[in-house]
Amino acid sequence: MEHPRNGRAAGAPAPGTNGSGPTVAPGSPPNTVVMGAGPGGLCSAYVLSKAGIPTVVLEKAPFVGGLARTIKRQTEHGEFKFDIGGHRWFTKNDELNDLFREVVADELLWVNRISRIYFDGRYVDYPLKISNALKAIGPFTSARAMADYARTRVAHRVKPVEIVSMEDAYIDQFGPTLYKLFFQRYSEKVWGLPCDRMSGDWVSQRSKGMSLLTAVKDAVIPSKGKVVSLIDEFMYPRDGFGRFSERMADGVNAMGNDVRLGAGVDKVHCEGNRVTAVTVSTDRGTERIEADNFISSIPLTLLAQIIEPSAPADVIEASKQLTFRDIITVNLMLKKRQVTPDTWLYVHDRNILFGRFHEPKNWSAAMVPGDENTSLVVEYFCTRGDHIWTMTEEQLVEQTVKHLINDMGFMTRDEVIGGFAVRAPRAYPSYVIGYEKPLGKVKDFVGQFENLQYIGRGGSFRYNNTDHSIETGLLAAKNILGEHHDLDQVNADKEYHEIKRVEEPVGAGSHA
Repeated sequence: MEHPRNGRAAGAPAPGTNGSGPTVAPGSPPNTVVMGAGPGGLCSAYVLSKAGIPTVVLEKAPFVGGLARTIKRQTEHGEFKFDIGGHRWFTKNDELNDLFREVVADELLWVNRISRIYFDGRYVDYPLKISNALKAIGPFTSARAMADYARTRVAHRVKPVEIVSMEDAYIDQFGPTLYKLFFQRYSEKVWGLPCDRMSGDWVSQRSKGMSLLTAVKDAVIPSKGKVVSLIDEFMYPRDGFGRFSERMADGVNAMGNDVRLGAGVDKVHCEGNRVTAVTVSTDRGTERIEADNFISSIPLTLLAQIIEPSAPADVIEASKQLTFRDIITVNLMLKKRQVTPDTWLYVHDRNILFGRFHEPKNWSAAMVPGDENTSLVVEYFCTRGDHIWTMTEEQLVEQTVKHLINDMGFMTRDEVIGGFAVRAPRAYPSYVIGYEKPLGKVKDFVGQFENLQYIGRGGSFRYNNTDHSIETGLLAAKNILGEHHDLDQVNADKEYHEIKRVEEPVGAGSHA
């Protein structure tokens, strides 16, 4: 399909420049509608805007960034900034790195990462460094862990076992002892279900190529090729990860396109195998918007339910079988210089309700008003209607403060300036055993529309990292520009997503 470019070359000016962009004449349809103003959808719109494609972004919320936004809270001590959870930037994709640098520009910081597991009052490096983990659990338990892992590997070699559940996958990779110590507790806190009810797909997607055997092998005999770790440091916008979305939105607007907030998509209208328009609700009423191409980052389950004519009953039923896990963040403002040195601390103790927290000041000093202050973003994994979700904001803040004071000894009550809670529904697709069949049915239905692409984590019901979600947005835009990319192949490689191997040049020495 030919697309008008309105005279704009691919290297269009970035946000803040004075280049002209496409102008959508009143009453004329935009070439592309993007549903959702999270970083994936905004990436699509940004790339299309640079290519001169008239585009409109529709977002139900009054803000951009979705689950990757940054919230500001003014106090008598000054302004605190909080991400909804922590979103650091790392990727193996050089093109995505270039795009991130272009957008964030002079606000870019490099941050050293220290992430640990809080485990029975002790600390273990995360991702697991085998020597550190074995030291933390002591020589006897370490010997048992190595022995039962060896028995597991021999047993699986003699009689191969089908990996079905999350429990199967973790035991296969790390053995029963390490699974029970380091993976079972936290996983069941995250998902709210026993590990034997969760699909092993999640493990294979999040820890591809990792195992006790490969960790030990790499420690003794390093793998061929230089290993470049993407976990020791990461890029981050100075004033919070939400600035990435905000600056992309600014760029889309500056190039003559439109990011419309408070514009929720109610219906997606189709004729045959093509989408023709969407119906949008705003505070001024409803509006029908027509376009040639459509990109959706709204939850895939919801998308299937709002397509007109309606999807077959079995597709609607399949969409309702797919579930998400929600989160609540409790954001604390403190009169204290630092709580921990960590960028993240994962909390495995079962008697502590929250799952992890991060300290924004450890990412950027600009996230707090001054050096005498710090803050915490504390994450509760929950499901709407459960005992955590139904707690009031006051109860959540008080529960959090009690855990941090009484159970972990991280602060005193007089150091707490205040706190508030943010509820984030549909944060994580739940890979419950058997999810593949209903997901396949929904994707088959949505996939029949040749000018509709779905992207992002919720939009594709795939547990992607931030960079993967943004990559789907980039490739969806490229597809509209005439390229051919299978978005389901994003994050389908077989290596652990935080490791990148670079082949050593012939004759290279052994030193770094």
